[in-house]
Amino acid sequence: MNSNVKVRFAPSPTGYLHIGGARTALFNWLFARHNKGIFLLRIEDTDQQRSTEEATQAILDSIKWLGLDWDEGPYFQSQRLSVYKEYAEKLVAQGSAFYDTDAEGRKAIRFKMQEGVTRFDDLIHGPITFDTALIEDFVILKADGFPTYNFACVVDDADMGITHIIRGDDHISNTPKQIALYKAFGFKIPEFAHIPMILGEDGSRLSKRHGATSVTEYRDKGYLPHALVNFLALLGWSPGNDLEILSIQEMIDKFTLKRVNKTSAQFNNTKLDWMTGQYIKNTPVRQLATEVKRFFEKSDITMGEISSEWLTNLVELYHERFKTFQDLLNQTRFFFTDTIEYDQVAVDKFLNKEGIAGLLKEVYSALSLLKDFDKKNLEESLRALTVKIGIGFSKLAQPLRVAITGKSVSAGIFETMELLGKEKTLKRLSCTVNNLSEKSNAVKINAPGGTC
Repeated sequence: MNSNVKVRFAPSPTGYLHIGGARTALFNWLFARHNKGIFLLRIEDTDQQRSTEEATQAILDSIKWLGLDWDEGPYFQSQRLSVYKEYAEKLVAQGSAFYDTDAEGRKAIRFKMQEGVTRFDDLIHGPITFDTALIEDFVILKADGFPTYNFACVVDDADMGITHIIRGDDHISNTPKQIALYKAFGFKIPEFAHIPMILGEDGSRLSKRHGATSVTEYRDKGYLPHALVNFLALLGWSPGNDLEILSIQEMIDKFTLKRVNKTSAQFNNTKLDWMTGQYIKNTPVRQLATEVKRFFEKSDITMGEISSEWLTNLVELYHERFKTFQDLLNQTRFFFTDTIEYDQVAVDKFLNKEGIAGLLKEVYSALSLLKDFDKKNLEESLRALTVKIGIGFSKLAQPLRVAITGKSVSAGIFETMELLGKEKTLKRLSCTVNNLSEKSNAVKINAPGGTC
């Protein structure tokens, strides 16, 4: 490791890890790894009213899930109160700060802001200048003994040897106060790089009204962590040559702050879904099946006694069809239940027609004779049936598909029946036939809400 470069990610545990925070963590991590430096994790939990252990654990879990390992920490600011008190009193002793007593007699410590001009060269935005005459003396240590944000992070960053501070550009306004503190202490001032914010697809700041905004939500929706990392890396950074799909090592090798944009990045869910789909297509099926099993076990379906081979075959069947594990679950839910719900549009289009009940009875009879209920025999049997009754295969396949899946779209019908098994397939065919009435042209099945 190169101790010449040391960065930190310092989240406040007042909620889940926001996508913007995750990108900040990623940029710091990539910068550290590219420069063979140190990536430090610090939990800024001095907001006692809003900080929670649950949020802290959620943040740690999210960072681990993204694969961002840290070299030092996690450090907790709430465990360093004596350090902040000592540093604050040093400033009082040298005349750079003073005690400020409120009406109830409680003493805080306030920093004396000197008039003048503060200038720093931001590694992303270039030269930035502030008139410090416009900044009031500010509290650095509250009466309850807890430090304020600007003070605690300066003390910590100096104490911990941070060389580069990479953070969101909403912190630019904090920088002149922090530089004033660095100068008052005689600390070396680190390099600053402020990353532009992430906007929603409508151009406003990314928020809950745009959908999922936390790493936890994307994990729970079944996104692949590497795909999300790849997507976040490209939110405001370009590796050049129009590259979009990158391995972790490629991101590390190519990452520099010079290629971070000065303008805001726009979050695009369609692009994220596309990218996740690419990762799924390029991930070996057996590896995916292991992760799918883990995801499905935490979902609302009952897995039952299914084999690893069966689940691998299911993933293989849908490999080109799903973009997230939740997407796969939604498409394959009918496999895991004894009761399926019909899609009304599919029912009206393919089942509510004269003669369909009789056709499905023929299908039931043909399939019930099969000893080996596999793709090859299923296809031979049903194609022979269509020849026998003189119809095109699609005239049979779509009603059959709706009858056994409840939907008009699924993976291959023969593979689907093989995975579903003979017992469930025949049971659903029988149930569908019983729900159909051929007394008139207005054939109806018990839908919506109809089940088999």
